[in-house]
Amino acid sequence: MNNEILNSNQNWSTSGLIFPRNILLHSMLANCGYETRQQENYDFDGLCRGQSEFAIFQYTISGEGALQYEDRSFRMKAGDAMIVHIPHAHRYYLPEDADHWRHLYLTISGIEAIRILRETESRFGPVIHLPHTATPIRKAVAIILQSKKGVLSSPFKLSAATYDFTVSLYEYMLAGNSEAERQNQLIIKNVHKFCLTHITEEIDVSDIAKAAGYSRSHFTRIFHKLYGITPAQYLTELRLRSAIRMLQMECCSIKEIAARCGFRDESYFCKVFRKYHSLSPEKFRKGKI
Repeated sequence: MNNEILNSNQNWSTSGLIFPRNILLHSMLANCGYETRQQENYDFDGLCRGQSEFAIFQYTISGEGALQYEDRSFRMKAGDAMIVHIPHAHRYYLPEDADHWRHLYLTISGIEAIRILRETESRFGPVIHLPHTATPIRKAVAIILQSKKGVLSSPFKLSAATYDFTVSLYEYMLAGNSEAERQNQLIIKNVHKFCLTHITEEIDVSDIAKAAGYSRSHFTRIFHKLYGITPAQYLTELRLRSAIRMLQMECCSIKEIAARCGFRDESYFCKVFRKYHSLSPEKFRKGKI
């Protein structure tokens, strides 16, 4: 990694959107940079950053940070990278017991880049470990430094570099998996496909376990070990993610969204949504966050 980023405690970031508003490409970089956070209020909530969809890749250089991702908690140390999407139920911040958190970051948008990063997050994240010599990190550093120097002034060159980074990250994570891990990820992929296919139905953990070819108890143990949450929690979160997309993109009623996402009635949907996101579906739709 370039010493300019490794050894300096100074902060640098792009200012505002790099892409003109009239240019929409499938891979775009909203901003990038590197920074050191020390003894300050550094705290971001993934549901309080608007409703435009984008992804954040943030790699820890030194110090420690914290990520609360749905029902899971992570301590971010040197070599750890987080992949999160907006809007989503997560929070990352500088812990009180950490003296600093130094990291580099890329804020990415665009349909194809988002798709690849979402797949990477789903299969390997939201926290992955990468040595600073790994190809994706070298590409991320190159994007930051070239942006700083004005080398990537063309939105088309920047789009190509951003896409190259997302693909290299996914490729690196795939190549690093053992055969056993690949089989485990296949289980997750099949479960995800089954849940999406039957999301409007009243399926439960027994149905998912049967589709995966396991008993309910054995499947629950395997799934929790692989994913960090129970299959029931996973199914609920998947239903809520689908609901959020419908609230953002579609004009159907709350009752219809509840039915299309597999909740037994509108009242129960609102109760679960409020429990996870601390506001009602209607307030989320109106942007009252």
